[in-house]
Amino acid sequence: MPTRGTPTRDGKVGAPDERTCRLCWGEEDEGPLVQPCACRGSQKWIHKHCLETWRRTSPREDAAYRCGECKDHYRDALSLELLRARIQAERADGEGIAFTLNTLALELKDQGKYDEAEPLFREALEVQRETLGNRHPSTLVSINNLGSLLKAKSDFAAAEPLLREALEVSRETLGNRHPNTLASINNLGGLLVNKGDLAAAEPLLREALGVQRETQGSRHPRTLISISNFGMLLQAKGDLAAAEPLLCQALGVSRKTLGNRHPDTLDSISNLGGLLLDKGDLAAAEPLLREALEVQRETLGNRHPDTLTSISNLGALLYAKRNLAAAEPLLREALVARRATLGNRHPDTLASISNFGVLLWAKGDLTAAESLLREAVEGLRATLGSGHPDTLASIGKLRRLLVRSGVGCTHTSIASCSRRSPSLISVMAALFACSAIVCVYVF
Repeated sequence: MPTRGTPTRDGKVGAPDERTCRLCWGEEDEGPLVQPCACRGSQKWIHKHCLETWRRTSPREDAAYRCGECKDHYRDALSLELLRARIQAERADGEGIAFTLNTLALELKDQGKYDEAEPLFREALEVQRETLGNRHPSTLVSINNLGSLLKAKSDFAAAEPLLREALEVSRETLGNRHPNTLASINNLGGLLVNKGDLAAAEPLLREALGVQRETQGSRHPRTLISISNFGMLLQAKGDLAAAEPLLCQALGVSRKTLGNRHPDTLDSISNLGGLLLDKGDLAAAEPLLREALEVQRETLGNRHPDTLTSISNLGALLYAKRNLAAAEPLLREALVARRATLGNRHPDTLASISNFGVLLWAKGDLTAAESLLREAVEGLRATLGSGHPDTLASIGKLRRLLVRSGVGCTHTSIASCSRRSPSLISVMAALFACSAIVCVYVF
């Protein structure tokens, strides 16, 4: 998109508080000015109608769905409309559609519309397997994209063979240091963490981080994802002291290089806030969790998975502060929206079920709490297995509730009794981001 102004010494364009359209130079009296992306300074403002005209008429293929300056995606209905129209035209003309299918599917995934994205990813992969073969770089990207989506849906059994296939062939054809191979390493490592197999995940995430520091530098966006991923692995292992400097580094560099409103920065804000919450440093965690939630509500919407994570985490923090009245509407909102968007058996939904059950327990409604905690335990056993850390944590909560209510330790599968106060699950945002790319020749 053509823009105006001369960059200043700090890299910004124009006065930072100047509210004028970066395209037509007009002010607010000529139409509402919006911030559609992660651009900073005066570049962040544009008339809504100017942006829509540019996106509909620009010769740039990516103008429909992302900013040409900061590369942040718009994640809105117009992106979907324009990409769907492009696919329809390509089908009518008999053109290759795999690239646009992947682009639209990634846009749907970024907007949290997982079920709509899945058939498009599957079609793109089928086309590329047939036309390019199983070992072509573009096919490997499509394999990774579908596997990453299934991982986001917590269909780990279906995701794992795809991510292993992509990594194995990438190592053979592209080498161990290629950016796409490193993305595959991160994706498989993240899946293993989500499955609770931290021992298998650690060497993969350590490998990805080490090579990306060497080849892409410590400030590259993909390196920052690897830094966050390894920090969250350490957090999952309980090594908060080692995890904190990594998450601080990722956030500090993301703020400087990507800006405060970029999705990767918001993920880093949420991740560090979640770690501080786990540490019990509520005073330091609260402003971070509030910042992430405020911007995510504005940029992603109230029902996006990342926004729901931030809602849940802020609710958990307020619960930890014993402010049950403020925590309850947030935890209820997260639970209702997750049931509607992710389904009742998604691990994030089950975390919300468990959290709301614990809140009701704290309020003295033991009957309602028991029902929710039993639902969480049953769901986690079915989806993650009886030995997964999240399952064991929920079993422990249910057992303590049964002891508290006088039922006693009646379930042989519940490991131990305890009268400790219940705690909430803090879900780490963007757990092991995927670094998914549409096609290798885009970048």
